[in-house]
Amino acid sequence: MPQTNHFDNSPYLLEGRKARLTINTAWLIKLRWVAAFGQWFTIAVVMFLFGIQVRWQPLAVIIFLTASSNLILTYLFEQLRARDLKSLTAWETLLFAVMLMDLGFLTAMLYFTGGISNPFSVFYLVNVALAAIVLTPPNTGILALITVGCIGLLLLASYPLPFLGRWQIENLDHSGIPVHVLLAGSSMALVTCAMVVVYFTTRLNVELQRKEANLRRTEMQQARSEKLEALGTLAAGAAHELSTPLATIAVVAKEVQRELETGDIPAEIKEDIGLIRSELDRCRTILDQMSTDAGQATGEPIVVITAEILLNEVVERIESQQRKRVKVSLSQPSVEIRAPLHLLAQAIRGLVKNALDATPSQGSIELRFSANDQDLVLKIQDHGTGMPPHVLARIGEPFFTTKEPGSGTGLGVFLAKNVIEKLAGNVHIESIADQGTTATVSIPRLRSAGNGNSPPKLGRDT
Repeated sequence: MPQTNHFDNSPYLLEGRKARLTINTAWLIKLRWVAAFGQWFTIAVVMFLFGIQVRWQPLAVIIFLTASSNLILTYLFEQLRARDLKSLTAWETLLFAVMLMDLGFLTAMLYFTGGISNPFSVFYLVNVALAAIVLTPPNTGILALITVGCIGLLLLASYPLPFLGRWQIENLDHSGIPVHVLLAGSSMALVTCAMVVVYFTTRLNVELQRKEANLRRTEMQQARSEKLEALGTLAAGAAHELSTPLATIAVVAKEVQRELETGDIPAEIKEDIGLIRSELDRCRTILDQMSTDAGQATGEPIVVITAEILLNEVVERIESQQRKRVKVSLSQPSVEIRAPLHLLAQAIRGLVKNALDATPSQGSIELRFSANDQDLVLKIQDHGTGMPPHVLARIGEPFFTTKEPGSGTGLGVFLAKNVIEKLAGNVHIESIADQGTTATVSIPRLRSAGNGNSPPKLGRDT
């Protein structure tokens, strides 16, 4: 029993092959249209400029068949590209049939225009070169062998052999055509052949590189999503395990606080018990946020908020000692966005905390809110040492941190990007050595109903 290579039909390889076939087929269709018009132009130049009489009727039929088959190929290409194909063998077979047809059309045109002595017989090389790019290796080998056979038939038909009878092609050098005309035709054919090969292969390489870049970007996004899912599972498990003991501590602390309120207890102790309760509430809030899918709020509605409300939510929950180091600027307080308030504020606070940690303890950072026609823009600028390019390129990766061990988890920027990108926004980070780092957050703003613009599409609905 023959063995099947399961990797050939894997989703990644199938997608890569489909992208390659899409590019090759699209450019092959364009090239065939250029070839059809180029053949008409060449026939016109030969007949009217050089005054050479050719049998244009069969050539016109061949060009018509080329154009008609290209229309059919265009239709089939659109059908194949739109389908979720499990196998691409039929597509590859179609391309092989098309290039085999083109080989037959070229041989027929040469047969009626001087055979192998026609300067444009060099286009056999174009056909083979394109086959090496477009077709699979087995089909390319078959087409190359058939090309050799076609050249051999045209060569045989150019000589008066007895078994050929009257089936003989008249060589152009025996038909009274001047040598300088043949040389001009040869030069034109070589230049055209070189231009077609170079242009087609160059365009294909550019398109393939673009597709390769898109594929790499997709793979990176998928890897990021997988890390996000793993992080969500870890966070949900930790939240579940910690919720029970924290609930027990909260109940005990409440009972102790109730008992202390009836007794003659120093105010400092009562404040300490109140601090325990407030810190427990804070832990519960953190656990609620950890139980989300790594940044997507559970049950928190998406509401319309202004820049001023968002700023207040961000600043009020910063520790009082650190809050003094944040210089706030708000130019357009009434700008509105749609977002989950607490989750977005927490994401921005993560960026603010990073800026505070990067700035010397006596220094300050700038938190500036502004707006343009499309977005609410937040700039968080620190005055730290900055980051080198190789470190800056990794900012935003889960669990990657520049802080000392135990000082950070490497999730602040990652979660902030996840939250903001779900709101159709983006986070851009710039850093200059010895000058500091600037994080720019852009979130689509709401427009007034009178200007005809609709609110932005968000990552989730209420």
